[in-house]
Amino acid sequence: MKQGVTGLFARICSVALITAVISIPFSACSQNKHEIKTNETKSIQANAPDEEPKQIKETVDPAKKALSEMTLEEKVGQVFIMSLRYLPDTQAALEVTDTVKDRIKKNHLGGVILFSENLKTIPQTKKLITDMQGISKLPMFVAIDEEGGSTSRLNKNLELHSTVLPTNREIGKTGNPELAQKAANVIAEEISSLGFNMDFAPIADVDSNPKNPIIGIRSFGPDQKLVAEMVKAQVRGMQETNIITVLKHFPGHGDTSTDTHMGTAVVQHDKKRLNKVEFVPFIEGIEAGADGIMTAHIQVPKITKDNLPATLSKKILTDILRNEMGFKGLIITDALEMKAISNYYPPDEAAVKAFEAGADILLMPYSIEAAYQSLLKAVQEKRISEERLDESVLRILDLKAKKGILEHKKNDSDPEKVLGNPEHRKIAEEIAKAAKGK
Repeated sequence: MKQGVTGLFARICSVALITAVISIPFSACSQNKHEIKTNETKSIQANAPDEEPKQIKETVDPAKKALSEMTLEEKVGQVFIMSLRYLPDTQAALEVTDTVKDRIKKNHLGGVILFSENLKTIPQTKKLITDMQGISKLPMFVAIDEEGGSTSRLNKNLELHSTVLPTNREIGKTGNPELAQKAANVIAEEISSLGFNMDFAPIADVDSNPKNPIIGIRSFGPDQKLVAEMVKAQVRGMQETNIITVLKHFPGHGDTSTDTHMGTAVVQHDKKRLNKVEFVPFIEGIEAGADGIMTAHIQVPKITKDNLPATLSKKILTDILRNEMGFKGLIITDALEMKAISNYYPPDEAAVKAFEAGADILLMPYSIEAAYQSLLKAVQEKRISEERLDESVLRILDLKAKKGILEHKKNDSDPEKVLGNPEHRKIAEEIAKAAKGK
C-alpha cells in the first residue's frame, strides 16, 4: 500500500511537470505580449489627462510671422529709408516733429538715415532715435554714413566727442587688416551706443582714377587685393558689435572722373576688367558676411548695353550681383535724390525702376510720398507682383530679426563713456603711427 501510494505520487508529479514544461512557452509568449501592449499603451497615453503634458516646442520664424501679419501698405513701407536732412517744416530734424511722425506712420517706413545736421548732442541724438522707434509699428533701420576719416557724421559736432579716426587711405597704407578691423570696431561701438543699427560702410571702391572727385581718400587704395583685405576686416569689426554692414558702391565707383551727386558718371569697363579689379573687394566682402550692398548710380554701357545707371539696371543688380555672385543680403540703392538719378527720372519712376531692377531698399527718394505711392500702385496694378515684394520684405525682416531689431534689442552702453574713450583714441593713434611708418 505504501509502495502504491508512492508510485501514484510519482506519476502525478510527472504529469504536472510535463504540463508545466508544455505551458511555459505559452505563458512566456503571453507575458511578453502583455508587456509589449503595456509599453505601447504607455507610449500612446504619455499625454493622458492624468499626466503632465509634454511640451512640444515649435520654432516660429519671426520674420515670416511678421510678414504674414502685414498689410500691402506696410510691406511697401518697409522698402523705404527716409532722410531727416531736409523736411518741409525744418531744415533738419533734431526731434520728432509732426512731419517726421506723419511720414513714419503714414508711409510705414522701414528705416531712416541721419546726417550730421540731425546730430547735435548725445542726449538729443539718443532721444531722437528712441522716439522715432517708439512711433514705428515695426522697429526701423536707423542708418548713418560713418566710414571714419573724411566721411564722418559724428565728427562734425564737437559735443558728440566721438573718436576722430584716420582716413581709409591711411588705414590702407598700414597694410594691416587688423588695424582696419579695430577702426571698424571703434565706429560700430560708438554709433551703436547712440542707437544706430546700420552703417553704410565699409567702402569697397578701388581708387584707380587719380581724378576721381568723390572717392579718393575714402578708398583704402588703388590695389584691389589690399582693398579686399581691408574690407573683409572691417566687415568683421563692425559685426562684432552687431552693426549692419553695407558695402558700397557696386559695381565700383573708383574709376570715375565725375561725381554722381552732381550728375552722370560713366565707367567704360567690360566684364573682364570688372572681374579683375572692381568686383574683387565686393566678392571678398560678401564672403566675409556683409549684410548689404549699396548700388552706384554710374553708367556701365559695356555691361548694360544702354545708358541706365547701375541702380536701375536689372543686368547689374539681379543678373550679376544677385545671381552670378550669389549675394543673398540686402541690395540698397544709393540716395535716389542724387543728380545722376533725379535729373533724369522723377521720384515715382526712379523708385519703381530701381525695385524692378532688383533693389530691396530704396534710399532717400527726392519725394518719399511720390515714391511710396508709385511703388504701391505698381504692386496693386500687378506691374510688380506681390511675391516679388514679399521677397524683399522678407530679406529686410530676416535681417532685422537676425540683428535683434525686431525684438527691440538695445545697446545699454553709455554713449558718454563710449564715444571718444581713451581706448578708442589709442587705436586712432596706433593707426596714424603705422601709416606714417610705411
